[in-house]
Amino acid sequence: MEESRKEEEQAKKKINTFTTFPVQYSLEEIKYIISISTNATREQSKEQIINQAFECHSKGNTSEAKKYYKYFINQGFKDHRVFSNYGAILKDLGNLPEADLYTRKAIDIKPNYAKAFSNLGNILRDLGNLQEAELSARKAIDIKPDLAEAHSTLGSILRDLGKLKEAELSLYKAIEINPEFSEAYFNLSLTELLKGNYKTGLDNYEYRFKANKSVITHCNTKLKRIDNQKSQVGKKLLVISEQGLGDTLQFMRYIPYLRNQGHDISFCAQEKLHSLIKASGIDHHPLTPEQANQISEGAWIPLLSLLRYLQVNPINPIISKPYISSTDELIKKWKNILSKERRPIIGINWQGNPNSEKTTLKGRSLPLETFSYITKKNNLKLLSLQKGFGSNQLEHCSFKNKFVDCQPEINSTWDFLENAAIIQNCDLIITSDTSIAHLAGGMGKSTWMPLHQIPDWRWGLKGNTTFWYPSMRLFRQNERHNWKEVMERVSNQLNTKMYK
Repeated sequence: MEESRKEEEQAKKKINTFTTFPVQYSLEEIKYIISISTNATREQSKEQIINQAFECHSKGNTSEAKKYYKYFINQGFKDHRVFSNYGAILKDLGNLPEADLYTRKAIDIKPNYAKAFSNLGNILRDLGNLQEAELSARKAIDIKPDLAEAHSTLGSILRDLGKLKEAELSLYKAIEINPEFSEAYFNLSLTELLKGNYKTGLDNYEYRFKANKSVITHCNTKLKRIDNQKSQVGKKLLVISEQGLGDTLQFMRYIPYLRNQGHDISFCAQEKLHSLIKASGIDHHPLTPEQANQISEGAWIPLLSLLRYLQVNPINPIISKPYISSTDELIKKWKNILSKERRPIIGINWQGNPNSEKTTLKGRSLPLETFSYITKKNNLKLLSLQKGFGSNQLEHCSFKNKFVDCQPEINSTWDFLENAAIIQNCDLIITSDTSIAHLAGGMGKSTWMPLHQIPDWRWGLKGNTTFWYPSMRLFRQNERHNWKEVMERVSNQLNTKMYK
């Protein structure tokens, strides 16, 4: 009996020492935190466990580091490094309001923590608060003048503000402090290319894979990559697409050119573009990532590195004639469908992928409702080319009756080859800076593109034309975020075009 009573008391003690957790933890997080508690010896200090989190973070294992940081924060533990690092991870995950909150808490704990001010500058930049972002980055530099990250952050902010000369000086300073700082070289490339300096801009753009986690190629080949050295004529060269659909549509123009120069080219691209790539004569056998990974002979090059390889610049685009086309069958099909509609038919697109708009492409999309200006003064029909993101705006726009009767059929047509046929049968395309702009421009279709004040590097800063697409006209913002004035200009020009 006595032994039984002792066993029962010991069992109660074990139960009483079990740790409880607040409800905000998921089951997965609770299991992980239990493992932290049980794996840590009594001798380990909180500082030692934090160092384990820092080690995970430094090795790129942010999901593990995030769990450590969140655990300690929820335990009421205060360390400026923890809050700052946790904020940095939240920023990378796109959770900007919380990133802002935790980074400011780091500053509350240690008001002279330069790294937190630099991180806050990046967060505020992504939130679109550029003036406060600049102040935060400059504060970081005041506290720690040799913090290369702060100079690079300031350079990016100044570029977004249109202060390109100051931006370059800040980025040069970052590189002077840390000559191995890939992110600073990449940020510098965006400024140089925006200014039209393609020679050094494309050299520095090669740092994109080291500096930007979102820049990835669409397969992981084991072939040797060629840098700027020339591939021998007749040798096998695998070109691999990277980044978004618009990038592939814009730069796949160089695939036939390389092949005509005598190179044995294979082209790996997103599968959803394969039918269009074949019909356009870009490549009759485009590869999937799995197929490209099977290639064991030759070398490879990222698609956008072809610009540097071929020494492309505004004076020497190499290919500027139309290079994209649909099939005669599909063009005829949509000609018949749209023949029942009133002319002119204006194809429109307003929203890009939000995931691509967290940094350099922020501000490129415009609300569908801004297109109302062109419907008020012009007797026309609109045709939405919008797919996925932003298409829900169609349901509530004030000019829903202005769209073609066959719009539901178009909404369900996702194939790029068929959308090219639809575009071919429009009288004009008006689109924000998305893949539709490159599709229409590559077809040689008359295309008007409203551009935010500081656009992506490929559009430069001046002029209403672009060497990439002779059939395209650019309508630039004169004032940041003011799409109303841009669309009023578009409407006036449209009225002139229609009644010539």
